[in-house]
Amino acid sequence: MHPYGIESRHDGGMDLKRELIHSRKITVNCYETGTQHLVIEGFLTDERFFPYVIHAVGEKRDAGLMHHLALTMELTIPQMRIVSAIAEMPVVPDEGCREINETVQKLNGRCIRPGFTNEVRVLFGKAAGCLHLTNLILAMSSAAVQGLWCYFSRVREGASPFLPKADGSMLIDSCHMWRQDGPFVEKIKKRRMAEPGKRD
Repeated sequence: MHPYGIESRHDGGMDLKRELIHSRKITVNCYETGTQHLVIEGFLTDERFFPYVIHAVGEKRDAGLMHHLALTMELTIPQMRIVSAIAEMPVVPDEGCREINETVQKLNGRCIRPGFTNEVRVLFGKAAGCLHLTNLILAMSSAAVQGLWCYFSRVREGASPFLPKADGSMLIDSCHMWRQDGPFVEKIKKRRMAEPGKRD
């Protein structure tokens, strides 16, 4: 039985025998700073559950972490401009992997907005970077958008959340419910129109 209650089956409808051999975990945390900045902290781990060989370096290794990457980004609010990016690689298959640590500084000055995914793939794709670090950056950028709207929607003592002037284009057409002609966009438009002293 799958941990979420979904049974794994093949075409014949019989339960498959499964042995866990690999697990990837990506965790992203978003922090307020008391200034007009957010700090986004991300971690990616790849774990193998049996002794294995890294064929590229010809080494046998024990079960455990194969990758452990960490990235911290500081972003402005509401522009989502990256002020700083710092990467660490505590666990990598080979020491040479760490040679691309400093490449994350290419993110400095860029904004998380529509088109950011393509920018990241150009900056860090193929031989220019690390596929695992690219995956982590993309997961963090998506979570950062949630962090921004969490910041604006937080209920604080003595104040009610207001609809921010932040650019909503990063959400429009990002999913079915946020489609241009969908219900969420329509409700946001109505809320803006109803606000006292409507913000433009």
